Amino acid sequence: MNTTPDAPASRLVTRREAEPLLGYAPGSLKAVMQQQRGRWPDPVACRVKGRALLWELQALQAATHHGRAQSRRPAGADPDGLITCLSCGHRYRSLGPHLARTHHTTAAEYRAEHQLPASTALMATDVRAALSTARTTAMADDPDLVTRMRAAALPQEELSRRSADSRSATNDLPAVRAARAAGARRTLPAARQARRDAFEAKARVAGYDSMAAAIDATRHLPSSSAAAQIGISTTTVRRWRRTTN
Repeated sequence: MNTTPDAPASRLVTRREAEPLLGYAPGSLKAVMQQQRGRWPDPVACRVKGRALLWELQALQAATHHGRAQSRRPAGADPDGLITCLSCGHRYRSLGPHLARTHHTTAAEYRAEHQLPASTALMATDVRAALSTARTTAMADDPDLVTRMRAAALPQEELSRRSADSRSATNDLPAVRAARAAGARRTLPAARQARRDAFEAKARVAGYDSMAAAIDATRHLPSSSAAAQIGISTTTVRRWRRTTN
């Protein structure tokens, strides 16, 4: 057995657990990560029982302080920056006011009518960037602004319901399905490997050469006792025992 413990692995957290640690409002980090995929790290593991994705806290903190990253949300704009209304053909810098004034419809109804993904922006990229910069500056100038914004926000249950309704309207679109499949192909192998690396690190901290060695050395113990000795969950012990027989 290895008698010199390695340094402990980075703490793994869910998005909900990370939000207060990173200074985000409850439920907001998911939307931010979806809009800025190039900025944030991929999940590295999953709590199998709860089906919750896990991120390394240090990596999330590094991404938070890395500076403002440009949103990769679908722009919806033509090369010259204008957005063409698919209902009438007129072109605008921001489509929202036009939809309300001329077509008496909401952005969500417009996206559904024309089968656009729920994340498609209806505002020119440079306009969104300017608004983002203005909001960031305003929050830096007035630290209490975020608190007031959170107080004025809708209840989390309502935000979750609206988010679910928005996603369900475009879940079956080919573009959405293709994007999700590509993301799964990219992240799942890395997540599995990172999860295995985390278990190996815990086994070494407990004084074993490897996770397989830890499972073999504690096979005579009840699953709960072996889990406490290695520093992992009882479910993980049982799964490893089945796969290493």
